[in-house]
Amino acid sequence: MPKRYVDADPRMLRAIAHPLRGALIYELHARGASTATVLAAAVDAPVNSVSFHLRELAKYGLIERAPNATGDGRQRWWQPAGREGLHIDMKQMLQTREGRAAFDVFRRYGAGWWHALVDRFFGPHEEGTGELWAVNDVPMLLTKSEAAQYAEEMYAVMHRWVEHGQSTQPPEGEPRRTYLGLSMLMPHQTDLIS
Repeated sequence: MPKRYVDADPRMLRAIAHPLRGALIYELHARGASTATVLAAAVDAPVNSVSFHLRELAKYGLIERAPNATGDGRQRWWQPAGREGLHIDMKQMLQTREGRAAFDVFRRYGAGWWHALVDRFFGPHEEGTGELWAVNDVPMLLTKSEAAQYAEEMYAVMHRWVEHGQSTQPPEGEPRRTYLGLSMLMPHQTDLIS
């Protein structure tokens, strides 16, 4: 099982609590090493804005220069600092006032982001785009340790597909695009039933 990058720097949370930076991190994790030009096209943003935000993400250690990227040397290549994902040490983060403030900003951003994703998922979809939309809502009777094992296995499956997308060529005529796989595990909330 790959180990994820762990940190407790509050500035890291503030750096990723920005819509464009969050999108850039997602794209870099999906694609591997990439340039500002490619990323700008993927997130539909100006290259100069993407370049600025990539430098900001690098300043806080979330991404880094890609050492072995191919190219002619005129473009800067970037890659995630932790290829297997980012894990914030929230217990340590919440022990300081700055950490609690950063977490509050990140929590509001994250809640808004997830809410927008759910609204988009359950909203209207264009027909004939060839996109796949799928949701799984499965109740499971588990112990806490079994739930932790399930979460690790889901993470491993997702990471395996990330590696697949980066290391294989798609079938002829089937272009790849970035899909966002969401996984949430929590105790069933019966109080939400009205």
